[in-house]
Amino acid sequence: MKQIITCIVILFLFACQPVTSYEPELRPEPVPVSALWVGGADGGVYVDISRDDNNYSGTVYTDSTGDVWYSGSFIYSGTAEFDVNAAGSYTGWDGEMLYLANGEYLKAEQR
Repeated sequence: MKQIITCIVILFLFACQPVTSYEPELRPEPVPVSALWVGGADGGVYVDISRDDNNYSGTVYTDSTGDVWYSGSFIYSGTAEFDVNAAGSYTGWDGEMLYLANGEYLKAEQR
């Protein structure tokens, strides 16, 4: 029985893969150091978000050139606190909404 459990544990450990960051090796020059990578193997963006009371603003940069995709205010869909300076707070950007790990989103304010 010990051998079976040992084999299962070993197989489980081999199946686990280390967490990998898909951030490009070279950050485009226009992207500030404060911007966080949000994306996966198929691409992503850099975001630099700030909060003043309950007002969110920031800039979203393209991954390849660092061009500004969006810059301005965001409207938060939720009420739960989240850390704007933690890469783990963000899960994706669709061109209009910055999705958050807490299930909420920041929507680009229409101008």
